[in-house]
Amino acid sequence: MKNKDWILVILLGLFWGSSFFFVEMLLKYLSPFMIVYLRVSIASIFLIVFIIIRGTKFKLSLKNLFNLFIMSLLNNIFPFLLITFGQQTTTGGLASILNANTSFIGILLASLFLPLERLNFYRLIGVSIGVLGVIIAIGYQNIIQLNDDDLGKYLILIATLSYGFAGVWGKLKLQNFTPIIAATGMLTMSTIILTPYAFTMHLEEIYSLNFFILKYAFVFAIICSVFAYFLYFKILESAGAGNLLICTIIIPPSSIFLNAFILDQIITFNECLGLIIIILGLIILDGRLINKHTPTSQK
Repeated sequence: MKNKDWILVILLGLFWGSSFFFVEMLLKYLSPFMIVYLRVSIASIFLIVFIIIRGTKFKLSLKNLFNLFIMSLLNNIFPFLLITFGQQTTTGGLASILNANTSFIGILLASLFLPLERLNFYRLIGVSIGVLGVIIAIGYQNIIQLNDDDLGKYLILIATLSYGFAGVWGKLKLQNFTPIIAATGMLTMSTIILTPYAFTMHLEEIYSLNFFILKYAFVFAIICSVFAYFLYFKILESAGAGNLLICTIIIPPSSIFLNAFILDQIITFNECLGLIIIILGLIILDGRLINKHTPTSQK
């Protein structure tokens, strides 16, 4: 990647890292569904107003609407709900560590569906080490013995699979969209899908919303969806699905810092060890550091 792409990847990692903190805060007052609904609805309204003010022109066909529908499921609705429900029994720090599995899943899926995203030796080693780190973070004993307290961890891992497919789908199907239209269309479609359920099953919760809760929800939506998706599609366009997902190396440290400093959450030894191994896997996965120290004749 170019230096500009690296800056965008780091910023995206910081924005998404803060999402686990906001979820932890909002879970004290809202159901997981309402947290997700407020996130996508506030963000979509903001972006719709933005493109109207800018006078951005776009053309929507049935094919494009279908592509946005699938992207909204894969990149918003499924992973947002899974992670938010998962954080009911999992700390934000551990959730962010498990979310790093997105990179490994993304690399594997990209190698299967995208001709230019081939799975080389270093990427295969990086994925293997990264998966080992995820297993250690969860606790190998919990892989076999699943109980209610562990369910959240597996929901978050399933969310990473959805994110992986989203990265591939965006690269294959959303290339003709500008970043602003792609982000607006995806979040708006997510809002349309979730609204009927919100007003039939969560109407009382909507009526109980106050300024304090809406303030957190607004900041959450703007930072973690509006700004983040501008960066997401820009990176996807210029650096590829595999490189885009490497931003997850930034997410755990930023999330752990916020949750530890503000919410006094503690990271366990296994989680810390798993994080270190995951970061090692991501470094190998990227390959830049290895290639930098490899003689040209051996590359």
